[in-house]
Amino acid sequence: MLIHRLLPFAVLAAAALPAAAQDLQSHRAIYAVTMLDKGKVGMGPPGTYAFELKQTCDGYVINQRMRLEVEGGKGAVVSEQTSQMTESRDGRKLRFEHHSSVNGKQTAVMRGEASLDDDGRGQSLYSEPEGQSVALPAGTLFPNALTRATIQHAKANDGGFDALFFYGDKVKPPQAVNLVIGRVPKRLADFKIPDGAEALADNRGRIYYRGAFFDAQPKEKTGEAAYEMSSLMLDNGIELYGTHEEGDGGGIEYRITRLESLPKPTCN
Repeated sequence: MLIHRLLPFAVLAAAALPAAAQDLQSHRAIYAVTMLDKGKVGMGPPGTYAFELKQTCDGYVINQRMRLEVEGGKGAVVSEQTSQMTESRDGRKLRFEHHSSVNGKQTAVMRGEASLDDDGRGQSLYSEPEGQSVALPAGTLFPNALTRATIQHAKANDGGFDALFFYGDKVKPPQAVNLVIGRVPKRLADFKIPDGAEALADNRGRIYYRGAFFDAQPKEKTGEAAYEMSSLMLDNGIELYGTHEEGDGGGIEYRITRLESLPKPTCN
């Protein structure tokens, strides 16, 4: 599941599912990224998105990097976003570090950790910006917990669910997200697995969903989503295709081009 600014309402449906029941496949993936303009592929060179999910004895480590080049009035603008997150297997602890840069100059750093108590409530404490904190309401889901909930709802043939989502990219409360799970569109029905990685998709179901993300404290109370995304994902958590569209009509589309399995850890 793409977490670029990405990866909620009635969180009872999501919280009722056992977050630790669904193991995710350790893997490394590369995606080709194209710009979207009001849902249509725009001009410009393709960007790249790299994603890595490593299973550890205690949970999962996510590493991701996105690089985009956009033509501006004074030439090309190259933006990069990198993230590293460590999430516990039970979905109750998250360490995060996010970096953003434009033309090689760092523009933002977010670093900290978040935890949830037995009642589902918790707090995120930031070491950068130092001294900042965010309260996490009951039902907040971290990235892998949201992925697992999506897979389990799909397997249960639910039409979707609402949740709260947090991963620390901003000093703001969790976003509200409404996920709708539907049939795989015809244009994606035969989406090809990268050569050499077919075994990772053997006997795996494909899940297609769309999500609308809403800020908890929007600057303008229009009722519209801050952004929307879609995803085609295997039921082991490997994403094959996705989109991310902003409210102004801009966005990105990404398609997997390389995929490899990563080994599981040896745990006592």
